[in-house]
Amino acid sequence: MPNQVSPLTRLSEHLYRFADTCNVYIIVDGDAALLIDAGSGAVLEHLAAIGVKRVEWVLHTHHHRDQCWGTPRLREHGARVAVPEYEKHLFDQAELFWRTRRTFDNYNDRNTFFAIGDNIPVDAVLEDYETFTWRGHVFEILPAKGHTLGSSALIATIDGRRVAFTGDLFAAGGKLYQLHAMEYTYGSMEGVLFTLQSIQALRKKGVALALPSHGQAISDVAGDIDRLQLRLMECVRLGRGMRIAGRDSVPETIFLPEPRFVPLSRHLLWGGVWTCSNFYVVLSDSGKALFVDYGHAFWPHMHIGPDHDGLESMRFVEHHLDELRDDYGVTSFDLVIPTHIHDDHTCGIPFLQRHHGTQCWALTEVGQVLADPAAWTSTPCTFPRPIRIDRWLNDGERFRWEEYDFEIHFAPGQTEFHSVYAATIDGRKVAFTGDNYFVAEVVAGGKMEMLPYQTTVLRNSFQLAMHRRCAEVMRRIAPELICPGHRDVLPCFKKDLDVYCDFIARKERAFRALVDEPADHYIDLFWARLLPYVAVVKPGQDIAYRLLLRNNLERPATYRARLLPPAGWQTSPAFATISLEAGARGELLLPTRAPARADGIRRLLTAEIEVDGQPQGPVSEALVTVQ
Repeated sequence: MPNQVSPLTRLSEHLYRFADTCNVYIIVDGDAALLIDAGSGAVLEHLAAIGVKRVEWVLHTHHHRDQCWGTPRLREHGARVAVPEYEKHLFDQAELFWRTRRTFDNYNDRNTFFAIGDNIPVDAVLEDYETFTWRGHVFEILPAKGHTLGSSALIATIDGRRVAFTGDLFAAGGKLYQLHAMEYTYGSMEGVLFTLQSIQALRKKGVALALPSHGQAISDVAGDIDRLQLRLMECVRLGRGMRIAGRDSVPETIFLPEPRFVPLSRHLLWGGVWTCSNFYVVLSDSGKALFVDYGHAFWPHMHIGPDHDGLESMRFVEHHLDELRDDYGVTSFDLVIPTHIHDDHTCGIPFLQRHHGTQCWALTEVGQVLADPAAWTSTPCTFPRPIRIDRWLNDGERFRWEEYDFEIHFAPGQTEFHSVYAATIDGRKVAFTGDNYFVAEVVAGGKMEMLPYQTTVLRNSFQLAMHRRCAEVMRRIAPELICPGHRDVLPCFKKDLDVYCDFIARKERAFRALVDEPADHYIDLFWARLLPYVAVVKPGQDIAYRLLLRNNLERPATYRARLLPPAGWQTSPAFATISLEAGARGELLLPTRAPARADGIRRLLTAEIEVDGQPQGPVSEALVTVQ
């Protein structure tokens, strides 16, 4: 048999690293140990080799499953647990968190989706700027907000060296471990700001060694902090699409008491910049109307701020239809074509279908989510009501509606599930770009200019090639007029497309500089996705979960996975296996059976995944209720 490499590495006389779903650090004092994070709990099987008979404490840097899914096992062996004060509820109230966490119409991009499913009792809280002492080792608790809101770094002197256990704050080489963790609110990367603050504070502590949760130890701590700061500032300088939360206001007197269309040409109407999300109507001389998207009339309908209660969903109110009948002679609301899946653009489509017999045609990649939102609501902003797709369109397909010829392109931009439509209307080539293409005011050449950019929401599923594809699509269409999903309608010239494509290229360079290669491996949040995400089943019902996988490695890889369902469920303990070529996609079918009794409680179900034998932990999750 080949020699197996031990997962244990000795870092100094009393300090070890155990390679698991995260790095588990072991501090040894006689035959007792303290752990920094727990991983899968497999560390228990290796402690005897270094003379440890018992684990007295586990200190957690943050709440993610790869850090703590083995903590219950350690508690069973007598370990006590300490966690960051601002994430205590994600340990000891995890079950309540999942029962009340918003799924549909969700604009909260914080990566609390990687929380555990079952409560873990907490014995002590790691309070910011205080200390935790174990057997003479004094751990200073430094806020390390960034990868998560409540992350902490733990600093102690071990074997004569000042060491920082930094969780996923940063990685060796001045990199981030995962880029998508920088998103806190929808389309806003506040995590960049928080990380900058945290690494600056860490730099002042003068530590000799930083020990991250993933990857190698960091010996040039100050140098890697400086390198990461430079790379984060490149993201800040992108400006466009890297915003902190907020939107431009529009004077209320423009659109009240009633919103009205803005004619763009004889046969093309725009809902107006004051609407929640732009929609457009193409008029046929036959009296029929085609809608491009149809969402809310006003922003306050969104309820995504503090006025929102956890179980609410969006309430659509009809708008603009009387104006089409009375002022434009429309006799039939014939067709709606959604650009992408987001609820603010699609929530009016079920109303049109139910009350006006409107057909809905959609790109296959978009329609699959609209038709079955519960399966796909791991991606944000899915509207809970299914939308009937009457015609499924393919990438690059040309189709005719009345006297107009349209083309549709798959353009995975702000969301993976996005398309762009183009048509010549009243003599102009028009592109309906949804939430992909916008302009922002930036300083260029010493003066303010409005320049185009591609929006980025990593939680909406993102790989670098997706935005390159968006650039290719816009080059291919070469529109004269851009009708975006928000803000003003825009003229478009070749120089505008050059700037848009250059922004995408610069953003890719900035993102690549922030993570290790292969970059998509550290950027792509949905390399593993469990479907259906939200399910309600009957007692004793069989359900087969689909685990969608994409190989972001630059080599073939073997993926193994099994379900970890809630207590009482029946499932096979064996792993299902699939091999994927570099860049390929595939899926595994993971069957399970619900318990015989219903309790009506929404619970977390996860899939444990290995890649080429390396455990990744319970990476992908879904929510299920037996009732």
